[in-house]
Parts: sequence; C-alpha cells; structure tokens
Amino acid sequence: MDDVYRTPAAALDSLVARSLQPCPEFLGAARRALGTLAAALRERGGRAGAQPWRVLKIAKGGSAGRGTALRGGCDSELVIFLDCFKSYKDEGAQRAETLSKLRTLLRSWGQEPIPGLSFELPRQDGARVLRFRLASSDLENWMDVSLVPAFDALGEGCLARSRLGGRSLGVRQSIQE
Repeated sequence: MDDVYRTPAAALDSLVARSLQPCPEFLGAARRALGTLAAALRERGGRAGAQPWRVLKIAKGGSAGRGTALRGGCDSELVIFLDCFKSYKDEGAQRAETLSKLRTLLRSWGQEPIPGLSFELPRQDGARVLRFRLASSDLENWMDVSLVPAFDALGEGCLARSRLGGRSLGVRQSIQE
C-alpha cells in the first residue's frame, strides 16, 4: 500500500495495471473465449432448426466489460437480446425454456478446449441467468460470467446508438462481430 503513497500521479495508471488488474494474458484469453461464445450463439441461434430464436445483439457488462476488473476474480455479463421475446411478458414466460437451450449450447461450446483457460458450468439453481466460470490455468485469475437472455425493448439496432452518461452501454465490437 505504501507504493500508492510514494507513486507520482502520472505513474498511478501503470501501478494499477501492474498491481491490481488481472494479467493481460488472462484478460485477452477471456475476451477471445467470450468472442467465440458470442459467435456460437449467433451462428447456432441463427440456423434454421437449430434454436427457436435469433440473437439480435449482445451487450457486455460487469467489471470486465467496464475495464475495472481486479486481479483474482472479476465478473462479466453478456446480455443476449433475442427475437423470440416480443415483450417482457414473453421473456418471463419463456425464460426457463430459453435458459435450458442456452445451457445445452453452452455445454457444447465448453467441450472445445479454450487455450489458457478452464471452463466450469456449476449447478444452476433456477436463477434468471445462466452462470459459468472461466479460470486461468494457474487458477490465479477467474471470471464469473452471466448470460442474461433479454427482450430488446428499444428495438433491433437501437442499442448500438444508445448512450448512457456519454458512454456506450457496453456493446463491444469484438463481441458484436
């Protein structure tokens, strides 16, 4: 902690990066893994007969999404806007079925080796989201990820143009592609 008090203001960013943030290799591997998951959701959800829904948009949140992740553990939320939800009422009525289909897709995705990471899908307890964990191979860093199926209340395409406090709502180019 003394380092903070002895560090000049101009050098605080590098001190934080060195001392508090997860190693860049872990963050890069986790971003790549989440990018491949987003691509799998889009591909498998968009194929005829594969899923009864299509992914409209994926928004990323949590400490990893905001760039405020700390060494050790962090969290990430992937809000998945689906076309099968026509209202909030639909979202509530179809949530369990949608989470079940997402769980099947996630298990399939997790079977592929993820370089530098381990994948853990814990028992789900009737939650409104689907949770899993990505951990570095040395287990020093981990990311708890929540997949949140959602109704796109703003309409397709509106989310990319939305702003909150001058910042994007967390939609990342790497997740969208």
